[in-house]
Amino acid sequence: MVIIRETPDHVLDEGVINELKKVNSTAVVDVLARNGYDPRYVYMPNVVTMNPGLRLVARAVTVRFLPARPDNTAEKPGGNESPEFAAFELAGPGDVIVMESMRNKIMSIGGDIKFLRLKQRGIDGLICDGGIRDMHTVQHYGIGLWGYGKTSNLGTRIGTPYSTNDAINVDGVLVNPGDYLVADDDGVVVIPRIVAPLIAPKAIEYDDLEEWIRRRLDKENLTPGKYYPPDDKVMKIYRNSKKSNE
Repeated sequence: MVIIRETPDHVLDEGVINELKKVNSTAVVDVLARNGYDPRYVYMPNVVTMNPGLRLVARAVTVRFLPARPDNTAEKPGGNESPEFAAFELAGPGDVIVMESMRNKIMSIGGDIKFLRLKQRGIDGLICDGGIRDMHTVQHYGIGLWGYGKTSNLGTRIGTPYSTNDAINVDGVLVNPGDYLVADDDGVVVIPRIVAPLIAPKAIEYDDLEEWIRRRLDKENLTPGKYYPPDDKVMKIYRNSKKSNE
């Protein structure tokens, strides 16, 4: 049975999201790991940027594809009510479409025609574990795209969009609707919605901490071991130095 649900409300405000956009995905992985989330369950190892230099922090609107089969394809709604297009209409600025595409590069999840609607809706980006067509055109849409790579294949022969805002498995990582995706040139990381208000400020601080450590090591000409990896003692020195504007 086809599932189409509303997207959960944001739990991060715009100011926090804008600050988090300055944070590299590596810092987010580190902070999640320090708070009980093994990187294997939040980092997508095979999903890569399709337009280098773009950064993204956005709320997930999810789409799940199933293997294509005539009876299954006939069961799902068509046209504007197809789950993928339903997701496009639910999403807007501050959102990213996240597609479970069966971990298959030849599973094309769209190209210039479909993604024009993402541009029109002001959607921040799209992340998938499939292939993306027509990059010669969509790279100019201003949309952040992450996937398994380029493809010329016709995706409808491989998979069928079957649900919107369902829990999905993308590159082996669970994504729930309303989770936050952090994506840049280094990769894609999921911040679970339930812990996002805790993780986001910690990641912002941790990113600044790492920059502080880099400056300290450069100034003191020392081995990284004095400050890195940072423990509670280093964190205390860092916070005191911030208070005194060092």
